[in-house]
Amino acid sequence: MTFSSAIESIKDTYSIEDLREIVEHGCASGVAHDHIYYADCIKFYDTYEDEITDYIVDNFGSEMLVELFSNNEGNLRGYKNDLVWTFIEMNASTIIEEIEDVTCQELSDLDEEVYPNLTELSNTDWGKDHLEIVTL
Repeated sequence: MTFSSAIESIKDTYSIEDLREIVEHGCASGVAHDHIYYADCIKFYDTYEDEITDYIVDNFGSEMLVELFSNNEGNLRGYKNDLVWTFIEMNASTIIEEIEDVTCQELSDLDEEVYPNLTELSNTDWGKDHLEIVTL
């Protein structure tokens, strides 16, 4: 399946739980199941090269591109792999933050007189873990 953008592909490929695991453990942990091997990452990079490099430059500056290339000692395969993992990890973080912000906003909009216990419960660890599922 071909997607119109790299971010669309990431959103379609990974579940919310996958994205959380990516944020927590990084792509190197293997949780980014469609982007484990060099061949997968290189294909993804070659398909969405401009979007990936623009995103990294816009968010980290061109120095990040130089640093990643230097870290790979000029190995183009490793460089493309690191660019893709950086892109996925940063977008996973952004997606999770957006979901949590929306969920928190939805919960804060609840009428405390109608749902006093639910509003209070939403601030507990259990509520954060379980009530989010209800609002997604």
